[in-house]
Amino acid sequence: MSRLVPALALVAAFAAPALARADEAAVLRQSSSREELEHVAAVLEARGAKQPDDFDARLGASIALTQLLAVRSNGNLPLVDGLQDTDANRALWADLGKRALEHARAAEKLRPDSREAAAALASSYMFYASSLGIVSSILQGAGGEYKQHAQHLVELDPKFDDGLGASLLANFYLVAPWPVYDRARSLEQFERAAQIAPGSVRNQYGLAVFWARDGDVTRARTHFERVVSQPCTPNTERLFCDFMKQTARRELARLPAR
Repeated sequence: MSRLVPALALVAAFAAPALARADEAAVLRQSSSREELEHVAAVLEARGAKQPDDFDARLGASIALTQLLAVRSNGNLPLVDGLQDTDANRALWADLGKRALEHARAAEKLRPDSREAAAALASSYMFYASSLGIVSSILQGAGGEYKQHAQHLVELDPKFDDGLGASLLANFYLVAPWPVYDRARSLEQFERAAQIAPGSVRNQYGLAVFWARDGDVTRARTHFERVVSQPCTPNTERLFCDFMKQTARRELARLPAR
């Protein structure tokens, strides 16, 4: 789902206890390169297959795959006038999303109280559930598990990755079909994320899209202007920073003049 999510996607606080793994950890923390993420994902998936109880390998594989999904499908962020669940994206989410989810479930089982594993699980589930089609996935019951994973992340660390948990919930309530759609809860969670990390471009983008869909041109313009002017944080949003800024410029050009 568009961001049945932002969402998004996932900062890598991936632990690399061995020096030989330092480069992999650096890619997950810093890179936005599709090629680098594909390489690291392949290495970590192979390691996880050989050592299924290796928490670092399982978590790292899920993070790499989820970040790759974020790069290739613009974080699955919602649009003012639609969603990003094209046939091509759904095929991508079904493949990489399923693999990311399997690794995330394994990591979360190994360390249930890990905020990194919780974020990996919430983000990978968002992508995989969206492979069914955002509306269809909710109608088929995916919404309950989606909210459960996002809420668990909020409970472990509401500030993680610029308020990722709140952002995931906000986008869920924004794009869900009636009767799950909930304007008040969506706005509450968007504002909560922005309060946690006002410097996050992703959080400003979410509020901009919310107000544009809601028909409030003034508020939408204010937040889209912040998307354009603010630098992206080094967290997950770096993976789709250019997309948010390009989209914001396009939407500003389409909004009625002051």
